[in-house]
Amino acid sequence: MSTSIIIISIIILFLTLFYIFLLALKSKIWKLELLIKKLLYQRTNLIPSIYEVTKKHLTKHDEIFEEIIKLRKIEFSLNDSNNVSFIEILKNERYIHHEMNFIYSVCLKNKKLENEWRFQYIKELTIDRSYKIWEKVEKYRKIVDTFNNLITIKNYTIIWLFFPINKKVEI
Repeated sequence: MSTSIIIISIIILFLTLFYIFLLALKSKIWKLELLIKKLLYQRTNLIPSIYEVTKKHLTKHDEIFEEIIKLRKIEFSLNDSNNVSFIEILKNERYIHHEMNFIYSVCLKNKKLENEWRFQYIKELTIDRSYKIWEKVEKYRKIVDTFNNLITIKNYTIIWLFFPINKKVEI
């Protein structure tokens, strides 16, 4: 009788610890999502600075920045909405990133901008922020992968009856 109680207690303890670990991973994923959103927002906040610094050096200036301004408006609408997924935000940010790369490639062809210290500063700041974002996204991917593997294990056992946690969408 006492051996079965010990075994049941151990199983309950294991299930409880497994559930707590899943919740901790889910919380870590949520915090990383918030941090990545913050870093993305900080990087895209550099766009007005790029716009102003390059205004007097580029011909067809407004045409070059037209697409990124549209994407920036989409970013504001996504941030205002509560039911937008993290994946949708990242998809828009990927487009913004490509547009920023295009803008920088156009700007780097202009010799006057190469000597503009404000442009160089903003460029370095953008590269630094992009690198930090990349690091956090890689960490996010690893944690989501671990989380999804544990959810798969949970779903193949009887544990799924007790813990209704779903997989996260991988990016």
